[in-house]
Amino acid sequence: MSRPKRVDPDPLESFTLEDGTIFEIRDGSCIIKSDGWKNRELYKDNLDNVLEKVLPMYVSPAGRKKPNNRDDILKSGAAFERWYTLQGFPERNETSIRKNLYKDIKEMIGTYANAVENKIKGTSPPQF
Repeated sequence: MSRPKRVDPDPLESFTLEDGTIFEIRDGSCIIKSDGWKNRELYKDNLDNVLEKVLPMYVSPAGRKKPNNRDDILKSGAAFERWYTLQGFPERNETSIRKNLYKDIKEMIGTYANAVENKIKGTSPPQF
């Protein structure tokens, strides 16, 4: 017996642009819940919670902060994983923390730091 097809909720509003692109407006009540949606949402929620604690260690309104080498939790995946475990965040696979979460946090810290520095300098990256 085959599985029933997934029924996606209708968007709040939908229109087609001149080039044929369909544009849909959605909110939390009409999310398309594809395969793996729950795991992606849990990961994003965890990423946001970790970022709330890590961001103040590396970025301030005045720009980048450089913690001393002993306190630098982003110096390696292993150091980040130890810090993550000690903070009491939800249990995750050690490899997942080191390879995925560590990489994403480090990338986001760099993005936020660059944005703050560009705002301070009064410059912004080119718009594409």
